[in-house]
Amino acid sequence: MSDLQIALAVLGVVVIGGVYAYNLWQERKLRQRLERAFEGQRDDVLLSKPAAMPASSVADTAPRIEPRLGEGALPAGAATAKHAAASSLPVTADGADSLIEFAADIESDGPVAESALHELQSQIATFGKPARVLGRDESSGAWLSLGREAHGGFRRLQVAIQLANRSGPVHAPQLNGFCDAVHSWAERHAATAEIPDVAAGLKAAQELDAFCGDMDVAIGLNVVAQSGDAFSGDQVAAAATDAGFSLESNGVFHWRDAEGKTLFTLENHETETFAADCLEAMQTSGLTLLLDVPRVANAGTALDDMARIGGLLANALGGFLVDDNRVVLQAAGLERIKAQLREIHDAMAARDIPAGGQRAQRLFA
Repeated sequence: MSDLQIALAVLGVVVIGGVYAYNLWQERKLRQRLERAFEGQRDDVLLSKPAAMPASSVADTAPRIEPRLGEGALPAGAATAKHAAASSLPVTADGADSLIEFAADIESDGPVAESALHELQSQIATFGKPARVLGRDESSGAWLSLGREAHGGFRRLQVAIQLANRSGPVHAPQLNGFCDAVHSWAERHAATAEIPDVAAGLKAAQELDAFCGDMDVAIGLNVVAQSGDAFSGDQVAAAATDAGFSLESNGVFHWRDAEGKTLFTLENHETETFAADCLEAMQTSGLTLLLDVPRVANAGTALDDMARIGGLLANALGGFLVDDNRVVLQAAGLERIKAQLREIHDAMAARDIPAGGQRAQRLFA
């Protein structure tokens, strides 16, 4: 080979490597945005108390129904007074959600003491995936998802660990550790544990994670300043508040619906997050509106709202509304995006994981 050919080959490798590295950086940046924007939504079923649930909860005082295809809600007041402390927790007809959870059944010779129940909850919370304990109310047949405030007294329990979330599928060491912890607890407390096949659970986790990976899409619109100009933090806060956003503790503005669910967010396009006590000194060249597609029930309508609000922000700040490719947003481009959103939502519905539903909220967290 000539020196010229060698130089061209080396240059080609450098260019390809640079493009690959840039794509990785962009992917990581988007994931960081999602994690910052939606961290307040993540619901730890095991540790959270209903009174402390985030503002995105639909109802703070009524029992939440775990969604299942073809099932209706159980009658109100299904739990007995004996388990009143657990009655404000989610009620399900069949216990754990077999589509997104790996669940072991436990049957005790006598009522499980409150201390033993809390011991079990603590042990299953250490395996890196959301986990929970459910108890069966024998008088009504209802399964109650038991939080830390729940009392003992149940003879039948289900112990469930989530198969996947945005950090990936449950892995063999996690699932084996979970099963060992359940089995050991049952031995110590005069109970029997029936544990499903671990290999089948791992396969289901991989398949579920692959599906969720295909559905995990975020739509970003950007409000950018004029060339050589910047937005001040005070300007951004005033315009965002007028548009209906609220600045929250994660340094991101949230735009919520009437039920308190986040439909989209507004964040600094640069690395610094917004903080109420630092707005006066902040300057930024642009803002990003972000729609987390699988977590929103009607993403098409939400996208229309986001584009409309983005236009208002651009006018108020003297900037431009552009897409992620820095192209000025037009109606035709918006319709193409909405068509893609419909495909994603249809695929999720066909898998019994409707966008914005409880399953989606848990999986895409």
